Parts: sequence; C-alpha cells; structure tokens
Amino acid sequence: MRLELNTLKIRNVQFADKTLVSNGVLRVNRSELEGLLLKDPRFSRVDIELARPGEKCRILQVVDVIEPRAKTTPGDEDFPGVVGGQVPAGKGSTCVLGGAAVVLSDYRERREVGRTMDPMGEIIDMSGPGAEASIYGKTHNIVLLPTPSNGVSVQDYMVALKVAGLKTAAYLARAGIGVTPDETDVFELPPLTEVKSGLERLPRVVYIFQILTLQFDPIPGEPVLYGKNVPDMVPALLHPNEVLDGALTSPIPTLNVQTYQIQNHPIIKELYKRHGKDLCFAGVIATTAPNNMTDIERISNMAANVARYTVGADGAVLTKIGGGAPELTLARTAQLCERLGIKTAIAMLHMAADISDPKYGAATIFNMPEVDAIVSMGIPFMRLALPAVEKVIGRAAPGGQPADGEMLRATNYVRGTHCQLGGSRLRAVRY
Repeated sequence: MRLELNTLKIRNVQFADKTLVSNGVLRVNRSELEGLLLKDPRFSRVDIELARPGEKCRILQVVDVIEPRAKTTPGDEDFPGVVGGQVPAGKGSTCVLGGAAVVLSDYRERREVGRTMDPMGEIIDMSGPGAEASIYGKTHNIVLLPTPSNGVSVQDYMVALKVAGLKTAAYLARAGIGVTPDETDVFELPPLTEVKSGLERLPRVVYIFQILTLQFDPIPGEPVLYGKNVPDMVPALLHPNEVLDGALTSPIPTLNVQTYQIQNHPIIKELYKRHGKDLCFAGVIATTAPNNMTDIERISNMAANVARYTVGADGAVLTKIGGGAPELTLARTAQLCERLGIKTAIAMLHMAADISDPKYGAATIFNMPEVDAIVSMGIPFMRLALPAVEKVIGRAAPGGQPADGEMLRATNYVRGTHCQLGGSRLRAVRY
C-alpha cells in the first residue's frame, strides 16, 4: 500500500469571498462553510472564528483538533465512513494543509461543570508560554463554534461536532488540490507476507495502539474507526497508512490525544523512517483499554497472540490512551508479549502519578518484572503562568475566573502541550 501526502505550507489564514489556497495563504469563505455545516439539523447556528500564531487570543472548550486533508485520487474518499463512503484509507494521494488546524469548541450555552472540571475546559493560547508549549499555538486555526438545536442531547451534539470538524477539514483541503505542494512524503509498506522480503536479518516490529479507553462512556455513533465507535472491538491488524490517512479519529472525551496528532502519528512515522535500516515495520494492532479485569485479560491475550502468531513480531512498541486505568491493559499486553518472546517498549504519560508529593515522581500503577523498557513522557500537571489576552473565542461555563485574565493552569488543560503518542514540544527531564 502506497500513500502520498502532498503538503502545502499554510503561513496565514483569512476570510474571503472564495475558499482557496494561494502563496501559502488559506482564504476561507465563511458563509459557504457555515452553510455546509448547517445542513446538519443538530445545529441551529454555526459561528466560525480564526486564531493566528502570535495573537493575544485564547480558545476555550477545545474538544478536538483536526488537520485539513482531502483525497486527490479518483475513487478514494475523505475520512471514510464519515465524510466519504466506506472505502479503505491509506492509499493514493492526499492534499495536506500543513500549519492549519480545525479546532472544535463546545459552544453550548448551558453546561454543568463537575468538581473535577474547569469552566473553561481545555484551552489553546496563541501567544505567551501556553503557545510556546503547545503545538497548536503555532498553527493557523479555524475554530468551529456550533450551537445545538433545541432538544439535541449532549451525546448527539458531540457526534455532530466531530462530523462538522471532519467535513471542514476536507472542505478546506480540497481548496489546495491542484496547487503545487511544498513537500511530498511517501509511506509505502507491502503486504505482511512480503514485508520482510530482503530484510530477514532485521527484527520485525509491530506497534500496538490503544485507540479507545472504556474508562469513559463511549458516545454512540461517534466516528472513531471508519466512521463508527468501537467499544466492543477486538484487536485488529491495520496498515499504518490507514492510521495516517483518516481511518481513525480521537474519541471524545480523551486525554492528551487529538485527531491532529493521530494524523501525524510520531511513532508510526519514526518506525517508517527506521524500516529497512535497523528494523522491519510489520504493521499496527489497534486495540482498546477495557474497564474490567476479565476484558483486560481477553484483549491483552488477543493482542499478544496477533503480534506473535499472525505478525510474527520480534518486538513491539505500545502506547496507551486515556488516564491511569489504561496502563493496566498496556502493561498486561506487554507482559504477555514478553512471555511469548516479543521484546517490548512502552511509552506513556504518567496520568496516575501522585502529584501531591514530588518525591514519588513519575509513578505507574503496575509493577511487572518483564515490562522493563518504559519511555516516560512525564507528568502532565506542570503549571504554566498564562498572561491576560485581548480576545477570547468560545464560551466558558458559569463560575471560575475571567477567561481573558491571567491564570495559572496545569499543562493537562492546555491542548497540545502533551501527547500520549509522543507528539509534544515538551521533554520529560529528571533532576
């Protein structure tokens, strides 16, 4: 399977009479895009705002972030199962608007805020320390602010919000089709039966990717994998190109993973770079993180068996999604892989760390002697002092401090500062 990503580097974004890309500028017809999104009866109104790097601007209630992409090969579909029909992702040519991002903001007028939630939700700052720490402080952001129609449930609104983001991402990227790309990246991996041809001396490595945690209630109808939510899925073998090319989105809610980061998956890209040099990249096993021990054992055993007896892996890289509980599935899967002779390395944010006492540092909730190669991405609770801003995009829930004022905020609540997949501007350092 061969995937070609043709990237246009976006250096500015502005509203205009026609949506097009020219000389690094993305021009957006606001009324046309609003009309497209208002075809969904779950919205009574859609507002669209722009946020550029360097502006003293703060975006509130950020639910997800998506990179604009659209297929250019006849017969292929944008975000299969959502925007386009059910066809395989991961092949052909895709137009990418690099440096641009579609930001989804929860724009409900009234919402309840639990004791562990913040009235502003997760934010993006376009200037100051927050922008320096976050990858989205450097992107040119098109912010969607849809208002739900009367009677639309929270779950239906969240599904509609995700669909609107994917539609917008495809709509914007189609404006770049036919424009000469600034760079082209090719990702090509043959079928599993052929992948080791000529590479017999290299270790065969598989990536085991948790794509959904059941510590949160899955939203029925939310597009996660090929347009469907997949709480009951068993471990499935995917081609890495499918992950990079729109088959997979970040579920709502999630912790420190956005669809943008999945589209630019750093671990998959790194394994591709090393393929044929010091390893043989053998594919991706997509799996979940169950919320009970019986299913943790079931999923972990199945994932390890696919890695050993279907892929024939010599090594595996594993990541988790969600908070601390998914560590159990992560570690148990790694332990079972090790017992089958597969060397494993896991990468993780320490969401379950005890931050009340710094001496404990980056704690885990497992202790398995076989799981002895852990890449720590730190604890996402460092506090950033954020300066006041001149413009706020989004709607805060009642209560809390002024959204435009100075604040001290944990990095876990600043979108894009951390990433469960390793796509972060920050580095974990032990002193």
